[in-house]
Amino acid sequence: MTNSSLDNFLKQKRETKKQVAGKFNFSEKHPLLVIVLDKELSKKNEEYLKFLLDGTAHVNLQVVILADTNFEIFNTPHTIVLPYNRGNRNLLIQAADMALCFDFNDVEEMLLNGTIPISMPRGEIADYNPNRENGNSFVFKKENYWSIFATIVRALETFKFPYDWNHIIRQGLETVSFKKN
Repeated sequence: MTNSSLDNFLKQKRETKKQVAGKFNFSEKHPLLVIVLDKELSKKNEEYLKFLLDGTAHVNLQVVILADTNFEIFNTPHTIVLPYNRGNRNLLIQAADMALCFDFNDVEEMLLNGTIPISMPRGEIADYNPNRENGNSFVFKKENYWSIFATIVRALETFKFPYDWNHIIRQGLETVSFKKN
């Protein structure tokens, strides 16, 4: 991907985020975390998500959840919950800076849209290493809410450095386009 095509991609992503921020009345300067629940969560994952939502209230982060069911458990002041449909899904994945991914989420779709996955280890993603400046995601090593929350905070801290964040987006886009060729 050339620098100009990446710049155009990032400009379009910023415009989409600005549109979504205006529509749902939040600051476009805050990182946007999307959580796509297109399948029913296990009880364990529901508990993790409740805990994580409590934690994200204390960090500079806007959370939007797409869900078909269980709306009431996600109802927190700093979280926007939208009904799951294809239009909301496409718009939010295009606008989001990062996505908390469960095992049923398509991380390649996230990467293709410049949305950085926060996920368990998977073959399609590589954990970002700031010393080597490589990786296309943020990976939590243990499946517990402290590990997941720490990984979200690591992503938030990296988001503060636009060069690094854009580099992660570039590596994600290259991962997906390389795989398709």
